Amino acid sequence: MYQPAASFEERWRFDVNDPASIAAERAAILSETARIESARRAIDAEGILLEARAYNFGYLLDLADGHPEMGMHVRSISAEISFDVQAKHSLVIRQLAGSWNAVREFPAAVDAVADGRISGHHLDAIVSSGLLISHEVEAEQASLRARFVEIALDQVSEQILTEAALRRITARIAEELTQVPLAERRRKTRMKGFVSVTDAGDGHGVLHVGGSLLLLTAVRDRVSKQAARVLRARVKTEKAAAAAGEAPESEPDERTLGEVSADLVCDQLLTSDPTSTTAANGVQATVNLVIPATTLLADQREPGHPPALLDGLSPVPIDEAKRMAATAPMFMRILTHPISGTVLAVDAYTPTAAMRRFLAARDVHCRFPGCRLPARACQIDHTQEWQHSGKTCLGNLEHLCVFHHVMRHATPWSIDQLENGVVEWKTPGGTVLADRPERQGVRFVPTAEITPQSEVASTTDPSTATAVPPELHTERDPSNDPPPF
Repeated sequence: MYQPAASFEERWRFDVNDPASIAAERAAILSETARIESARRAIDAEGILLEARAYNFGYLLDLADGHPEMGMHVRSISAEISFDVQAKHSLVIRQLAGSWNAVREFPAAVDAVADGRISGHHLDAIVSSGLLISHEVEAEQASLRARFVEIALDQVSEQILTEAALRRITARIAEELTQVPLAERRRKTRMKGFVSVTDAGDGHGVLHVGGSLLLLTAVRDRVSKQAARVLRARVKTEKAAAAAGEAPESEPDERTLGEVSADLVCDQLLTSDPTSTTAANGVQATVNLVIPATTLLADQREPGHPPALLDGLSPVPIDEAKRMAATAPMFMRILTHPISGTVLAVDAYTPTAAMRRFLAARDVHCRFPGCRLPARACQIDHTQEWQHSGKTCLGNLEHLCVFHHVMRHATPWSIDQLENGVVEWKTPGGTVLADRPERQGVRFVPTAEITPQSEVASTTDPSTATAVPPELHTERDPSNDPPPF
């Protein structure tokens, strides 16, 4: 039971010089660990049943609509749940689907979680491997999967197994039981590759690539060997310079093997063309850099200055932003007001449509609450639908990713756009949620003493009260407005 304490030091006190006190503290820690883990597993089992129930709710509604493969009602109920648990929508969908599969296909494993024999992580390993077991006869498939669960539970009871260790064991067992061989499954799932990037903080990121295990292992091996050769050459050069009594030509290279490997991957991906096809030759990367106006003028060694933002979300060092701005073949520079955080100007090395530039700068990402897919990967949607006399103007347009764009039109979600680009959503359950445009840096309210007068020549879009560059301020006949995509 959680107990507040006057200070951290006083929370857990024992005599480090008394063996009995040490033993008592160790026993208390282990006892509480066992108690909490048992309670956690029981709660996990309840959560799994509830998640399966939620998925089943959406699935039956989709089935009634005649389009279960689209899963619109599953998307809808999972979105409402994602707000309550404050989790990413796509993650909630995967969680609900996983629980539904677990309860439907592997009920004995779910019972084992409730009994405390395995953890929720163990269940994930069992379900992901067990779903690989298939047979053309449904009853035979159910029998094979039940047998698989028995073997997996025996493995956990006989030895200490982490989730990763159990996953390796269950993958091998499933391969022996399934009727569909690995080679055939590999052919069917060939197109399920992906490339994504996550923000790791402090201007760093992690590149994730999904594809052939053999190819990716070969990539890692080649890059590691190249990096090792670079390090050996560096040492050789340094020794030669020292032997000759020469000063180094540049600052010493202190990168580790991993850092050199990462630099090699970026260098080769950004500067070379693929050999398997010519269709992708010459394609260059495009990035969005949000730079507060004062950031370009400030000494970045001093604290308190807002950073440059990649895609309007992730802080990056200003020197890297300036270097990219000077060398990138294509980038968007978005200048923001240092006080209000609103967009002052948008320009591009290669021109794009003015309205799309402004919307991308304002929205930054998909405007569905909690979704952070960058605007460049989204579609522009009419708040009031175009076929229902919705205008193609800044106050009636917002970025939505394909996933949430389709869900918005296929399920009973409603959307409205208020002043200053605020998008208001209403869930099928009646909850109202407001999604506000990103504000860059610390915001202050301008006063009579500090009133921005002429940072940029602009007018105001009356539908949103948003500052608009002059090139966008035009009156248009809505009957002639085309769809934005």
